Amino acid sequence: MYNFNIYFMASITNAVLNIAHDHQKKMARVKVTCKINFTSLELCQMKTCKGNWFKLKCQLWGEDSGLTGADDFLYTFGNVFFFPDATPSASETKTFEVEVGEGLLNEDFGTDEIYAKLILYNLTSMVTVRKKSNVVSHSF
Repeated sequence: MYNFNIYFMASITNAVLNIAHDHQKKMARVKVTCKINFTSLELCQMKTCKGNWFKLKCQLWGEDSGLTGADDFLYTFGNVFFFPDATPSASETKTFEVEVGEGLLNEDFGTDEIYAKLILYNLTSMVTVRKKSNVVSHSF
């Protein structure tokens, strides 16, 4: 039996997290970029049928290997992206940006390990695709 979601579902690639820490202001500028790749069928549907087919959101997480091993949820970006947009294409590059207090990223003692989790929802099939970014290690 084939898993058609592997061949017929949008994907997230090039997920990159950058954090610029301003020690004096105790603030951090967080930027997450990614590329969404739609299949030919999805692109055809988005161009032909009106409405929102996909929703992309982004979260920040603290990577843990401590006692529980569970990663810590830190933040959800306030903006989301819906597809199709005004000019649907097979690949869409999106950016999430926010400035936060450094305390938000101070997820444990010592060096903090922060990553972004991008989540793409297919609003018709309810299938989700997740992609983890690189991990940024820094003391916040």
